[in-house]
Amino acid sequence: MSYAPFRDRLVALAGPTAQDPGGYLEGLSPIHDDWHTEASRGYGFLLFHNRVVRNFKAIVGPVVDPAIEPFTEQQFRDMGVAPFQVDLAGVDTFEELVAFSTSIESWHNTAHMAIGTATGTPMMDPRQNIFFRAFWQLHFFIDDTFAVTLQAGCQGSDRRWCRRVHGNRSETHAERRQPT
Repeated sequence: MSYAPFRDRLVALAGPTAQDPGGYLEGLSPIHDDWHTEASRGYGFLLFHNRVVRNFKAIVGPVVDPAIEPFTEQQFRDMGVAPFQVDLAGVDTFEELVAFSTSIESWHNTAHMAIGTATGTPMMDPRQNIFFRAFWQLHFFIDDTFAVTLQAGCQGSDRRWCRRVHGNRSETHAERRQPT
């Protein structure tokens, strides 16, 4: 399955809701649910959530006060979430990026459960969790980790998935392939 349908839905949502944070979140809710419930989604965990986070930061972020910051390792520990531990220096091929994506997605799933338990936030419901700060704090952390991984990987031998900038839009080579 191609990654394009989910990517295209996110791109189509971002345009008309660029000045409507509530509309963006309302429109994201069914897309997020579909992505999580579709067996063969094609658009990988890191790329899907990276685009969601970028759109959130551009559309919703400016009106959130106080600004949302990623969870810290101490905040994770306080909620019973083991910090994500991986040697990012070892992610320098596309295959290693796939393994990294699988690893952080698995960690993310357990983090969702623990954060939901600790905060009372419906973190396991993809239609609702996007309306809560804790969801974005977790995903900002993951997106920051992804950025560090891409930067480290772009120094490696397999640069096909390094970030490229196309006009005002960032996209990875991996996004044009069948991504992680």
